Amino acid sequence: MIIRIITILGLMTGLFGCATIPEPSSLNPQPTLIFDFHKDGRRLYVLNDEFPYCDRNTGEVYVVPKGFVTDFASVPSVARGIIEPEGPAVRAAILHDWLYAVGEAGARDKADALFYRSMKYYGVDEIKARLAYQAVRIGGEKGYGLSSDWWFLDPKNPQKPLVAPLSKPKTARLMVLKNCEGFEAMINRGYKAYGKKSRFPIN
Repeated sequence: MIIRIITILGLMTGLFGCATIPEPSSLNPQPTLIFDFHKDGRRLYVLNDEFPYCDRNTGEVYVVPKGFVTDFASVPSVARGIIEPEGPAVRAAILHDWLYAVGEAGARDKADALFYRSMKYYGVDEIKARLAYQAVRIGGEKGYGLSSDWWFLDPKNPQKPLVAPLSKPKTARLMVLKNCEGFEAMINRGYKAYGKKSRFPIN
């Protein structure tokens, strides 16, 4: 199965950059990443602001904190060809890294399913989304809930560690909104999930 994924991904590599990304909005935000920071040979990215997401299937709200470090490692290397910094899958990969970093007990299947749905939402076509989903199902288990993935850096100075905005929670879900109603208005009003002016109830 893994060989099949590698083969198909290799044939499709030239097409990955061609997908159209939905225009960012308060409900469909484009996170700001700081690029080209390396550690131990890995290319890292640091979120310059919070990245909120509401799952349209469940109404569950997730917010990836400012300063969260991601290298898309929750997605096995055979599928990282679709995770381009400006491509349609990057937001789904950031969310997936966050869910894996939290590592809620018994929720890996849910995290992978959310990865698939968010890829579809952000414009990744069915074949590519399914391939990436199958890759995380096959090869992602060892990367779930690793303590080494719970780390944050100062976006203005990536060499400087940032105190995590919260202790690792039992779940990454912050709240549930029926059909995501009110989510866009909350974001437009400047609500923040973390920090001194937090308005989201953290479970």
